Order: sequence, then C-alpha cells, then structure tokens
Amino acid sequence: MKTKNIIYLFSLLFGIGMITSCSDSYFDKYPSDSMQMETYLTNDSEIKNVLLDSYYSLRVISENAIYINDISTDVAYDRKKNNATDYIALNENTWDATVSFSDSIWVNSYKMINRCNNVLSHLNNVTSTANKTQFEGEAKFFRAYAYFTLVRLFGPVPLTETVITNYTDLYSYGRNTTDEVYSLIKSDLTTAIANLPTSYSAATDKGRVTKMAAYTMQAEMYMTLKDFTNAQKSLESVISYANQNPSALGLESDVAKIYDSQNPIGKEIILAAQYNNGSTIVANELMRRCIPAVTPSNQPSYIYSDGTKSTISCSQGYGCLLMTWEMYNKLKENPKDQRFTKLVYNGLYDTESVSKASDEVELTGTGYAKIPVSLKYYDFNNQGLNTCASGCDNIIYRYADVLLMYAECLNETGSTSQAVTYLNMVRNRAGLENTTATTKAAMTLAIENERLLELNFEGHRWYDLVRTGRITAVMESHFSHRTQGLSAVAQADDNGMVVTDCNSTTATSTAKWKWSGSSAAVLFPIPYNQIQLMPSWQQNDLY
Repeated sequence: MKTKNIIYLFSLLFGIGMITSCSDSYFDKYPSDSMQMETYLTNDSEIKNVLLDSYYSLRVISENAIYINDISTDVAYDRKKNNATDYIALNENTWDATVSFSDSIWVNSYKMINRCNNVLSHLNNVTSTANKTQFEGEAKFFRAYAYFTLVRLFGPVPLTETVITNYTDLYSYGRNTTDEVYSLIKSDLTTAIANLPTSYSAATDKGRVTKMAAYTMQAEMYMTLKDFTNAQKSLESVISYANQNPSALGLESDVAKIYDSQNPIGKEIILAAQYNNGSTIVANELMRRCIPAVTPSNQPSYIYSDGTKSTISCSQGYGCLLMTWEMYNKLKENPKDQRFTKLVYNGLYDTESVSKASDEVELTGTGYAKIPVSLKYYDFNNQGLNTCASGCDNIIYRYADVLLMYAECLNETGSTSQAVTYLNMVRNRAGLENTTATTKAAMTLAIENERLLELNFEGHRWYDLVRTGRITAVMESHFSHRTQGLSAVAQADDNGMVVTDCNSTTATSTAKWKWSGSSAAVLFPIPYNQIQLMPSWQQNDLY
C-alpha cells in the first residue's frame, strides 16, 4: 500500500517521469509510447521532445485557470441544470479541498516542473550550443510559469529544482515560503529573458515562448509583489519592441481577429495555449462550455446577421462558462464597444423559466430572457464539422494586457497623466472615447474596469482582484446584486441568489463570500489528496 501511495504522490506532486502523446499537433510531437526518463534524454531531439510536453500541460493549466479566474468571480457562472457540482461550487464560493480545478492545476503544474527539471539536468547531452541556450530558457520559463500559477493560488508550495530520483524523498517535502518560491521565479525569468529569442523565423516554431513572453510574466510577477518600478521596466522592453516591430507585435484593429482560429498567434498574441484548427481531436473544450444547454435544445448556437443558422446546436453545450448578467450589462453600457458588438451573443433563450424585461434583462419576441454568452472561444471556421471542435486558443498574454499593466504601473508610481495614454490606446481600439479619469484613485478603478471589459473569459479576473486587494469588495457586491426582472431560476444560476420570482426586487438569501470580515489570505485550498498524503502540511485558512 505504501508503494502505491508513493507512486500516487509522485504523480500528484511532481508528475510521473513518463512521456505520453495525445495528438499530432506541433507541440505534441513527443514519443507516443511511454519511455523511462532514465533511458531517454540522450540527445537534442529527445530533450526537445520532453520540453515540448510543457505546451500540452499549458493547455490543461490555462483551461482550469480560466475556470477559477472567471467562474469564481463576477465574470462567469454555471447553469445548475447541468448538475456540475464543482462548477456550481466555484460560482457560489462553496468550494473545498476536493474541487477538481485546483487539483488539476496542482498536478499539471508539477508535471510541468518535473519535465523542466529533467530537461535542465540533461542539458550537457545537448550538442548544439544554440539549442542548449534555447532549451534552458524555455525550461526555466515554464518552470517559472508553473510556480507563479501555484504560488498565487495556493501560497506556500513545495519547491524543487532537481529531478526526483528517490520517490520516498517526497514524504520529506514541506511547503516553501512564498518568498522562496518568488526567488526562484525571479531567477528563472532572468535566465529566460537572457536566453529566449524575441521571435522565431521558422513558421514551425511560431507559438513557442519568446523573450517578450518572459518580460510580460516578469512584469506581472513584480506587480503581484507591488514592485511597480521593476514591472514598469519589464513592460517598457515589450512596448519598445512593439514600437520598433509594429507588424510583429501590436493591437489588432478588429478585436474579433484576436480570437480567430485562422489567425493563430496573431500580432497581438504574446503567448497562448494552442489548439488545432479544423480538428476534432485537439479541440478547445471552452467553446462547448460557453454554449448553454437550454430548452429547446435544438436552437442553433449562433444565428448570423443574414439569418444563416450555425450547424452546432445548443444540445452540444455544457453551459458551465456562461456570461453573468452583470458582465453583459457592463459590456453593453457602450453599444459602440467592439467587445460588445463582436464578442458577445445574446440570441439564445430557455423556456423553462419566465423573466421580465428590465434595464438589465432583454427578452425574446416570445417573452423569454436572452442568455448572453462570450464568443471568444466560438470557432466560426469549424462549422462544417457539425460539432464543438474549436481551434481558438487560450490566450495567456497579449499586447492589450501589456498596455493596461503599463498604465497601472505608471499610475501606481505617480505618473497618472501618462497612464491615460496607454489606457486610451485600449479604449480607442475598442471604439470608446478617452477616459475621463484624472486622479490616481479614479484611474485605478478605470484600469480595473477596462481590464474586466478587455480580458474577461481569459483567466485574469481572480488574479487581478486578489493582487489589488479589491476581491472582497467586488465579490460582496456581486453576491448581493439582484438582476431586476430575471427569473428565480436564472438568478440562482447567475450568482446563487434566491428570489421568489421575476417580480422580486430583493433576495430571500444570497451566496456568502468566504473572506467577508476575515483577514485570511485569499487562497485556494491545498488539494485534498495532497493533505492526506502529507499530514504534516497545514491546510490554508478557512478550509
């Protein structure tokens, strides 16, 4: 039994040292049959194959990070009709240590870390100096990414820079301090910035991590640590590169093009977890999750402006990553906003409950509430497959994010008037007028709001609100918000609020924010399996 536990712990904590395959896309070109690390990693090709597995883990980690960042906040919700308990728990702030999303992030982050440690420990087997430099930069980037994800969600976590060879050693691991974790992240990103190229000339390398991705993560890390001066310097390196290479990096004029599956790694994208276009194998599940499972289920998931109906019906939807009415109403405040006109659809409805028209709720011609959905993962190019096979990518970093981070750094370091310029670049691209914010306090809220409008459904909201200290205020407001006219069923789905019917103006009960009145750090719990296998570890507060 103990041997089984050791193997299980290793798979949970550091990722089994095996190589497996799931597709034929570029970033999955590693051996399809399992191989022991002890007999692999002997040359440039084998080491590259193991390194590229990190791009597969990036898909899994980023998908679950989107669920956590958006469903756990005021961006997205899950329809209870699907009985997806983990999604409902995220939406209503009732999750515990058994929730699958954080467990998946934990497992796949440590799998990524162990892959990177294996690569780093075998660099002497790389014969090409250029490859050795590249592989070291890439491995340290992904190790930093994994630890940055872990430390933000869980706080203190086990730290390892070496390959685990004796599995029994795992039982001696404790949780390193956040300072120790951030120290390694800083060191790894310094190496990544020094070693990685600014871009790739070969088309087959497009999408691999670059110096710009490392600078962007470094900036976000410094902002999380409240070091806005160093964050500003990192972002200036990215902005300088974009100014000198506008065709390689910059804002897309059409926001829809950012997410177009036929424009992968377009000029606005700095890093993304990639999926195959035109494939049902390596497809992005987020499209299916953004389509509501409604009655009638044969509704086309989208109807074009000319009346053409999508071949994909709502029967294929899961409805666990739907847009809250609050998010929808923020986007529709300005009908000229491209992010509303091109990235939101509200042509779907459900006949199982009755709502009432209001300033916040729109009805179909038959009197049912229109259900708003995000189109960021809706692949308009795969309609011929007649299934939810999205080739749209999970975007980790893009240039609009850089501009908004830079505006925030300028504002935090006393240059509010300069921050206006960079905030307006994002607003103007979306079709909005210049900001009216002139004071530091007003600019802080303006940037927070713009990040919500720009980056919703991309896995930023939880991180943003936690690092700015605004999450409790925002979530208490979210849980207490009654969307006037919404049916009792839809309101309960949206934010867990219980009302009598669509005519109710107040709630009989609301979901509770776990951290209200608490000074505990806003963290997710260490996964249940880890606590069971490591009884000496102390669980995070409030769990």
